[in-house]
Amino acid sequence: MTADTLQLDQELMTALQSDSQYDYDREINSGGESLLEWLQRVINKWVFDHLDIVLSDDVTNYILIGIGVLVVLFLVFLYWQLRPKLFIRNEKGDDLTYEVQEDTIYGVDFKGDIAKAVQAQDYRMAVRLVYLQTLWHLQNAELINWQPSKTPVEYMRQVNKSDFTAMSQHFIRVRYGNFEATQALFEEMLSLQLSVTQQLTPATHD
Repeated sequence: MTADTLQLDQELMTALQSDSQYDYDREINSGGESLLEWLQRVINKWVFDHLDIVLSDDVTNYILIGIGVLVVLFLVFLYWQLRPKLFIRNEKGDDLTYEVQEDTIYGVDFKGDIAKAVQAQDYRMAVRLVYLQTLWHLQNAELINWQPSKTPVEYMRQVNKSDFTAMSQHFIRVRYGNFEATQALFEEMLSLQLSVTQQLTPATHD
């Protein structure tokens, strides 16, 4: 009787079955690569094409984490630019009644309150009031559409004048950046305000 010469190597079969390269069912059932796997492949391909370097999975993951952190920081920076007041606590102790509320251009005695602030040498308040008074003039001239939720950056885009842009930047530093407001800065704000309002119609002047 002739012996069966076709014999299977059981150890070799076990090794092949456990090798992921030959796990064809996994590729069929996966339904395609995930977003993370796609990003890893794109990064690995770019690095290999441009730097001729093959990255390990761990290095690729670190790169993805770094990119994610940078994206988050960039988004936070953009949001801070658009809504700086959300990142700054309101200061207490000012004498004017509307200080603890949102800045407004209505119901404010600008001349009287500016005079009080200057007399008290509260130039931070005086700078703020001059800027808000300027917004009031621009609103009356229909150059802006004032809203409590809008930021100085939005008004700068609407007006697009260098003098008003300088005023807005000073206001942002003082109001949200705790920048020291001096008498010289207050006087500069008055000069800039005069330059802005002189370009408006006479009816908008206080």
